[in-house]
Amino acid sequence: MRTRLAMQMALILVVVSMHGLAAAQSARMILALGNTAFLDPKSIQAATAAEVKTLPDKLQLKDFSVVVLANIAFSALPGPVQEGLVQYVADGGALLIAGGSQAFGSGGYQTVASIIPFQIRSNNDWRFTPYRPPVPIQPGHPILAGVTFITVGSLNDMNPRSDATEILQAAGGGSAVGGAVGGGGLRGGGSYPYPLIAELHVGAGTVIGTAFDLNEFAGMADRDLFVRNTMAYLLSVSRIGPPIR
Repeated sequence: MRTRLAMQMALILVVVSMHGLAAAQSARMILALGNTAFLDPKSIQAATAAEVKTLPDKLQLKDFSVVVLANIAFSALPGPVQEGLVQYVADGGALLIAGGSQAFGSGGYQTVASIIPFQIRSNNDWRFTPYRPPVPIQPGHPILAGVTFITVGSLNDMNPRSDATEILQAAGGGSAVGGAVGGGGLRGGGSYPYPLIAELHVGAGTVIGTAFDLNEFAGMADRDLFVRNTMAYLLSVSRIGPPIR
């Protein structure tokens, strides 16, 4: 009887241990660097179960499923992030680069141009440029679900990349061109003057870029929804898993 009870207790302990291990394995982490005021860690964790960290501590890039770079100069990034960002994406990592006066061309990201979803054409691309309301090019993309954008006038003035997928563009003349992709979207190359959101696949990884500062969208009712959508999408496509804790 005692032997049987001991065996049952041992089995329970094994099951509990395996459950705890699975929970640790399923926990995911997001590394957020720069001006991340638009990103609410509690809201993100509630929506995705992922933990947001603003300091890498002793962790490595490969420990994070998603990396967020929010209006931060490339030279201001921790050394390991500067050195490992391109490889991180190629290995299957997911990256959000949000615009601003310290982002893209104005932030020195020419160094990692191969993973930027836009074509940087100036070292000083942050400017006030009034434009008409944004036009969704891929209204069915998961990051746009339920989201209505407001019109803003400050952006990183860049060109579209022919190998990137434009998701949102500034209204203007011309039309988007390119082959159809999944979900009814269009592949790159629109002739609108300003691409606002684009997606690029590099190796096994995914990069989403916004050519505007999300902190300037504080008055947009759907900003938090857009951020949650984007984090959920990037977590879903990331092939980088967290360490067992």
